Amino acid sequence: MLATVVFPFMNAHEETASTTEGEIGMRMAALCALMAASLLGACSTHQVPMTYSPAAVQRPPLAKPNVEVLTVTDARKYTGKHLGAIRGGYGNALKTIEASGPVKDVVHKAFEDALNARGLLASTNGGSYGLDITVEKLDCSQLVRKEAHARFRVAVLDKSTGQPVYSKVVQDDREGAGNPFITGVFGSVEELSKLTNDSMQAAIDQALDNPAFLTVVRAH
Repeated sequence: MLATVVFPFMNAHEETASTTEGEIGMRMAALCALMAASLLGACSTHQVPMTYSPAAVQRPPLAKPNVEVLTVTDARKYTGKHLGAIRGGYGNALKTIEASGPVKDVVHKAFEDALNARGLLASTNGGSYGLDITVEKLDCSQLVRKEAHARFRVAVLDKSTGQPVYSKVVQDDREGAGNPFITGVFGSVEELSKLTNDSMQAAIDQALDNPAFLTVVRAH
């Protein structure tokens, strides 16, 4: 008696479908891994220069080197070098932007350069007046639209008495055009940092070109 042998052949259609599903799964896994790697690679920190440009400064008519920068205090929520970030759709920082040094030192140098451009900067311990500056805000951000903000509290001290003779808060807020296709990992660190630098410069100009300030330091 002949035994009946049954060979379990797979239907050709089923075999093709199974192979296709396996290939799709492998490709999806590879794509997910690539996207994860891209996301991790996109999270970066960028240090940018923050400088004062004297190009458009007008020297006060009675300017004399009689003012020095005494102290700068960083009173922001995030101190140190932090300036801001270009963010992703969930608000996560993709490109963090920092100053090249502590913000209080950057602002100190910027005010000195601004005073010098106006003929007001005294040598160390050589002036009659000193500036006590508080950095209340200096930051930037971009989700779609670019934003930058600067706010300084500037007090003038009479060095002979140590008493304040003038105080003013100056502030600059500015926005850059937003493009939903040029943001996130495609956002420009250079453009956002320039907006921040321009905001810092504008706030410093407000402080030092104010007629009341110039009268106090006898340059107007």
